[in-house]
Amino acid sequence: MRNNIKLLNIGGVIFSIFLMMNCNSSDDDSTPPPESEINLEEAKLSGFPLFGIEPVFIDIVDPEIVDNKEVNPGEIKITLASSILSLEGISVSITSEELNLSKFSISPGNDVRLSFEDQKVHVFTIYNAIGDKEELLHYNVSIVKEDPVIPATLKITGFVFEKSKNPDLSNDITVSRTIEESGRDILYVFVPLGTDFTNLVPTITYDGPSLYYTQDSSTLPEDITTEFPTTDTSIDFEYPKSFILLVRNDNDFKTTQVIVDVINPVRIETTPITVPDVAEGSIPPETFRGVTKWINQGNHPIVFQRSTTYENDEPMIDPRVGRVILARRVLPPIALNPGENADIDVTIDSRVYTEGTYKSTAVFYSRIRNHQSVDDLLEPAKLSITAKIIK
Repeated sequence: MRNNIKLLNIGGVIFSIFLMMNCNSSDDDSTPPPESEINLEEAKLSGFPLFGIEPVFIDIVDPEIVDNKEVNPGEIKITLASSILSLEGISVSITSEELNLSKFSISPGNDVRLSFEDQKVHVFTIYNAIGDKEELLHYNVSIVKEDPVIPATLKITGFVFEKSKNPDLSNDITVSRTIEESGRDILYVFVPLGTDFTNLVPTITYDGPSLYYTQDSSTLPEDITTEFPTTDTSIDFEYPKSFILLVRNDNDFKTTQVIVDVINPVRIETTPITVPDVAEGSIPPETFRGVTKWINQGNHPIVFQRSTTYENDEPMIDPRVGRVILARRVLPPIALNPGENADIDVTIDSRVYTEGTYKSTAVFYSRIRNHQSVDDLLEPAKLSITAKIIK
């Protein structure tokens, strides 16, 4: 009996201990585990892509975090190319590469289109994506366009023959007309009649790092390597020499041709003239060849500009009937070169005009060959003619 009691007592103790252990274990399982705290460092953006737009520059300053709390918002400054037409309707394109979207979300989202015109700043907020949508971090976002790239200006900004450097001139001579063409500009400078074209000192200003020149029109721009002197230099502008300037930088160049001439390039050798008498009713009309000459007193080859006109008719005639006096210049092949001369022929038509004395002034218009852009600046030459029709 004693042994049995002892065994029962021992068994009771063991059973009691077992129950106590089970109770303790049950109590532990019913206690919920503490929530894990969000690490704000993980909520920072690693990038800020825009939908369909590639930024030129992007600067991201992360929010300031102290003891896992945001104390200052972050800032994102984006610069776009100047070619972007508008800062309206811009949306972001945040993916899991820039933000862990399994833990966090961002607002405004990718589907929201925003305007950043007039330096507008929008606040983007990072939220906890699980449980309560708590605001975690903020970024102030601004977008601007870069200043447009203004290409370097390469051009001649000034060209003058100063009287102080050219004592034969009575005053400073500046450019009369500038023609801007693709690849080359042309400057027209008209000096007084009688100027020595072989000895002129130009004063030149320009935009660009370096100025070069050549007097050979056949030289390619890339082969123009003679720097224009920085000191006063006499230049021979007399035809057939050319004067071509080139402004160059590391990537580009601009050439400018300078034409120096006079505004009255044609001189009539003898004026006025009187032609021999013509009989009334002569058939065919009488032509007198070489009654005088026209002379190129300018600095470039000249050609005809337009038809000869007439003024100062005496007596007044009816142009529908036809002119009594007609003058015609003879043009050598291609052009009349500087210093050359050619004949002027005069025709008297007496078929319908009666006996009497007739007068008229022929007006000749000339052109610097290949330079019709200054036709209106050139003065015409005039020849006064007297003719007598007799019976």
